[in-house]
Amino acid sequence: MAETTGIAWTDSTFNPWIGCTKVGPGCDHCYAEALDKRHRWGGATHWGAGVARKRTSEAYWRQPLTWNRKAEASGKPWRVFCASLADVFDNEVPDEWRADLWALVRSTPALTWLLLTKRIGNAKRMLPEDWGDGYQNVWMGATVVNQVEADRDIPK
Repeated sequence: MAETTGIAWTDSTFNPWIGCTKVGPGCDHCYAEALDKRHRWGGATHWGAGVARKRTSEAYWRQPLTWNRKAEASGKPWRVFCASLADVFDNEVPDEWRADLWALVRSTPALTWLLLTKRIGNAKRMLPEDWGDGYQNVWMGATVVNQVEADRDIPK
Protein backbone atom coordinates (compact mmCIF):
# COMPACT_ATOMS: atom_id res chain seq x y z
CA MET A 1 0.00 0.00 0.00
CA ALA A 2 2.36 2.67 -1.15
CA GLU A 3 3.50 5.24 -3.66
CA THR A 4 5.91 2.71 -5.15
CA THR A 5 5.13 -0.88 -5.97
CA GLY A 6 6.71 -3.92 -7.56
CA ILE A 7 3.62 -4.44 -9.71
CA ALA A 8 4.85 -3.77 -13.24
CA TRP A 9 1.58 -2.44 -14.68
CA THR A 10 0.94 0.22 -12.03
CA ASP A 11 2.82 3.02 -10.34
CA SER A 12 1.14 2.96 -6.92
CA THR A 13 -1.36 0.98 -4.92
CA PHE A 14 -4.14 2.47 -2.83
CA ASN A 15 -6.42 0.51 -0.53
CA PRO A 16 -9.38 2.52 0.71
CA TRP A 17 -10.28 -0.43 2.95
CA ILE A 18 -9.09 -3.96 3.60
CA GLY A 19 -11.14 -7.12 3.40
CA CYS A 20 -13.38 -9.09 1.09
CA THR A 21 -15.40 -12.28 0.69
CA LYS A 22 -14.46 -15.06 -1.71
CA VAL A 23 -17.03 -15.22 -4.51
CA GLY A 24 -15.66 -17.64 -7.08
CA PRO A 25 -12.75 -19.67 -8.39
CA GLY A 26 -10.72 -16.53 -9.05
CA CYS A 27 -10.56 -16.13 -5.27
CA ASP A 28 -9.21 -19.59 -4.51
CA HIS A 29 -5.61 -18.51 -3.85
CA CYS A 30 -6.19 -14.93 -2.70
CA TYR A 31 -2.92 -13.21 -1.79
CA ALA A 32 -4.82 -10.34 -0.13
CA GLU A 33 -6.56 -12.65 2.33
CA ALA A 34 -3.20 -14.25 3.18
CA LEU A 35 -1.64 -10.80 3.79
CA ASP A 36 -4.57 -9.79 5.96
CA LYS A 37 -4.22 -12.95 8.06
CA ARG A 38 -0.48 -12.35 8.43
CA HIS A 39 -0.64 -8.65 9.31
CA ARG A 40 -3.99 -8.55 11.14
CA TRP A 41 -4.33 -4.82 10.41
CA GLY A 42 -6.25 -3.24 13.25
CA GLY A 43 -5.85 -6.42 15.31
CA ALA A 44 -8.27 -8.56 13.30
CA THR A 45 -8.83 -10.20 9.94
CA HIS A 46 -11.34 -8.73 7.53
CA TRP A 47 -12.37 -11.62 5.31
CA GLY A 48 -15.75 -13.26 4.86
CA ALA A 49 -19.45 -12.49 4.77
CA GLY A 50 -20.57 -10.49 7.79
CA VAL A 51 -17.01 -9.61 8.78
CA ALA A 52 -16.23 -5.91 9.17
CA ARG A 53 -13.86 -4.36 6.65
CA LYS A 54 -11.10 -2.04 7.85
CA ARG A 55 -11.10 1.44 6.42
CA THR A 56 -7.60 2.87 6.04
CA SER A 57 -6.53 6.09 7.79
CA GLU A 58 -7.35 9.64 6.77
CA ALA A 59 -3.63 10.34 6.38
CA TYR A 60 -3.36 7.41 4.00
CA TRP A 61 -6.37 8.69 2.03
CA ARG A 62 -4.47 11.95 1.41
CA GLN A 63 -1.60 10.19 -0.40
CA PRO A 64 -3.35 10.13 -3.81
CA LEU A 65 -3.69 13.92 -3.62
CA THR A 66 0.11 14.13 -3.39
CA TRP A 67 0.50 11.67 -6.27
CA ASN A 68 -1.92 13.76 -8.33
CA ARG A 69 0.20 16.88 -7.79
CA LYS A 70 3.33 14.95 -8.79
CA ALA A 71 1.63 13.58 -11.89
CA GLU A 72 0.42 17.06 -12.88
CA ALA A 73 3.92 18.50 -12.40
CA SER A 74 5.61 15.73 -14.39
CA GLY A 75 3.03 15.54 -17.16
CA LYS A 76 3.43 11.77 -17.10
CA PRO A 77 0.62 9.25 -16.55
CA TRP A 78 0.37 7.83 -13.03
CA ARG A 79 -1.54 4.56 -12.65
CA VAL A 80 -3.03 3.62 -9.28
CA PHE A 81 -4.18 0.06 -8.59
CA CYS A 82 -7.10 0.65 -6.28
CA ALA A 83 -8.19 -1.95 -3.73
CA SER A 84 -5.52 -4.60 -4.16
CA LEU A 85 -6.53 -5.83 -0.70
CA ALA A 86 -10.28 -5.54 -1.26
CA ASP A 87 -12.98 -5.21 -3.92
CA VAL A 88 -14.53 -1.79 -4.54
CA PHE A 89 -17.86 -3.49 -5.30
CA ASP A 90 -17.97 -5.69 -2.17
CA ASN A 91 -21.47 -5.84 -0.63
CA GLU A 92 -19.99 -5.62 2.88
CA VAL A 93 -18.56 -2.12 2.33
CA PRO A 94 -20.65 0.83 3.55
CA ASP A 95 -21.96 3.03 0.72
CA GLU A 96 -20.44 6.07 2.46
CA TRP A 97 -16.94 4.63 2.09
CA ARG A 98 -17.49 4.07 -1.61
CA ALA A 99 -18.86 7.63 -1.98
CA ASP A 100 -15.66 8.92 -0.36
CA LEU A 101 -13.63 6.88 -2.85
CA TRP A 102 -15.56 8.29 -5.82
CA ALA A 103 -14.95 11.82 -4.52
CA LEU A 104 -11.22 11.08 -4.22
CA VAL A 105 -11.08 9.63 -7.74
CA ARG A 106 -12.89 12.65 -9.12
CA SER A 107 -10.52 15.03 -7.31
CA THR A 108 -7.40 13.39 -8.80
CA PRO A 109 -7.80 13.73 -12.59
CA ALA A 110 -4.05 13.32 -13.24
CA LEU A 111 -4.18 9.77 -11.86
CA THR A 112 -5.50 6.78 -13.79
CA TRP A 113 -7.37 4.58 -11.33
CA LEU A 114 -7.32 0.86 -12.09
CA LEU A 115 -10.36 -0.86 -10.60
CA LEU A 116 -10.32 -4.63 -10.87
CA THR A 117 -13.30 -6.58 -9.58
CA LYS A 118 -14.73 -10.04 -9.30
CA ARG A 119 -18.15 -8.45 -8.73
CA ILE A 120 -18.86 -6.71 -12.02
CA GLY A 121 -22.56 -7.45 -11.47
CA ASN A 122 -22.53 -5.00 -8.54
CA ALA A 123 -20.83 -2.19 -10.43
CA LYS A 124 -23.88 -0.63 -12.07
CA ARG A 125 -25.72 -0.08 -8.78
CA MET A 126 -22.59 0.95 -6.85
CA LEU A 127 -21.16 3.48 -9.30
CA PRO A 128 -21.86 7.13 -8.51
CA GLU A 129 -24.86 8.80 -10.15
CA ASP A 130 -22.56 11.11 -12.10
CA TRP A 131 -20.44 8.20 -13.42
CA GLY A 132 -20.56 9.36 -17.04
CA ASP A 133 -19.68 12.97 -16.25
CA GLY A 134 -16.18 13.04 -14.87
CA TYR A 135 -14.57 9.67 -14.33
CA GLN A 136 -12.55 9.44 -17.53
CA ASN A 137 -9.54 8.64 -15.33
CA VAL A 138 -10.86 5.16 -14.40
CA TRP A 139 -10.03 1.88 -16.11
CA MET A 140 -12.27 -0.93 -14.94
CA GLY A 141 -11.59 -4.62 -15.38
CA ALA A 142 -13.48 -7.76 -14.39
CA THR A 143 -11.89 -11.06 -13.45
CA VAL A 144 -13.25 -13.92 -15.53
CA VAL A 145 -11.63 -17.32 -14.96
CA ASN A 146 -13.80 -19.81 -16.85
CA GLN A 147 -16.49 -20.03 -19.49
CA VAL A 148 -19.35 -20.07 -16.98
CA GLU A 149 -18.14 -16.76 -15.53
CA ALA A 150 -17.54 -15.39 -19.03
CA ASP A 151 -21.09 -16.19 -20.11
CA ARG A 152 -22.50 -14.65 -16.92
CA ASP A 153 -20.25 -11.60 -16.45
CA ILE A 154 -19.05 -10.31 -19.81
CA PRO A 155 -22.53 -9.03 -20.77
CA LYS A 156 -22.58 -7.06 -17.51
